[in-house]
Amino acid sequence: MINQHERTKRLRTSYPQSSTHLISGRNSCFKPHHEENLSRKRKRYQAQLPQTLPYDSHPLVKDDFKEYKHTFALYLDIQKNKIFEDLDKKELKGRWKSFMHKWNRGELSEGWYDPSTKRKARENAITRISQTLEDAPGVATTRRNGKNPAYESESESVDGNQSDQSFGPVLPGQEIRSKTRRLGPTIPSTQDIQVMNEIDTEARIARYNEIKLARKADRNEQKAALDELIPQSMAGTRERQLEKKKELNEKMKSFREKSPGTADIPDSDLMGDKNDFEFYKKAKQEMERKKNERELRKEAFLRIRVAEREERLREYRIKEEATIGMFKALVKD
Repeated sequence: MINQHERTKRLRTSYPQSSTHLISGRNSCFKPHHEENLSRKRKRYQAQLPQTLPYDSHPLVKDDFKEYKHTFALYLDIQKNKIFEDLDKKELKGRWKSFMHKWNRGELSEGWYDPSTKRKARENAITRISQTLEDAPGVATTRRNGKNPAYESESESVDGNQSDQSFGPVLPGQEIRSKTRRLGPTIPSTQDIQVMNEIDTEARIARYNEIKLARKADRNEQKAALDELIPQSMAGTRERQLEKKKELNEKMKSFREKSPGTADIPDSDLMGDKNDFEFYKKAKQEMERKKNERELRKEAFLRIRVAEREERLREYRIKEEATIGMFKALVKD
């Protein structure tokens, strides 16, 4: 008889290809779950895309940001009322993603797909950069050396900043932010207004402290000059203590004289008079009268309630007697 080990060995040697095929097929069935989700989302997104875009434009991808940067900046300025240079990296990335999806789904107006719009946006950006550089100092020296500042600024904004001070990729809009900054007065932001208010508050506090110190120093000088003019006794003696007490009394007297004071109050207001006593008696009598009236009204109300209750009880007894009489008549019959 063939044991189990030999039977398994023969099966493996007889069907090597089929076993390998089964193993490979089994492994192919276990795909990662996230890959299936990504492929499903990709197919759904591709199904939503239109067949053709206006002006035979190609769909945008993330790498097209550098090429369509000026068109995207014009879109933000017109549609969203946003300035490209004022947006941070995170917001710029999210808005570019939204613009890219709208472009690919054909949701934008046909004018944005026109190649002339892209060309005009680029020309406007070059003109704006050249005007900014012409207004900035040092442009005459650059032109004297035979260089075009508009061309250099545009090439730097497109190719990226290649200076030794920058490392890694240049952020979108970072190379333009410093070059397209307009000169002249601008509208202050909320943060600028807050900083200005804090500076004004600190200046007022410092000014108040300076005035306070100046007044204190002036008083000390006046006191020292007064001490030099008036002969004083030795410090710590009885005479010196009496002099200090006298000075304090004079100072308090001057304060009392400067104060407006109060009007004379008659004794009748403080101690009262006969008229006040009579008024008190009348008030007490009026209070007792009102109290008696309240008690009388309360007693009348209670009497009315008692009468109503007795009336209801009498009617109930009459009805009960009539019912009992009816039952008695039925029993007799």
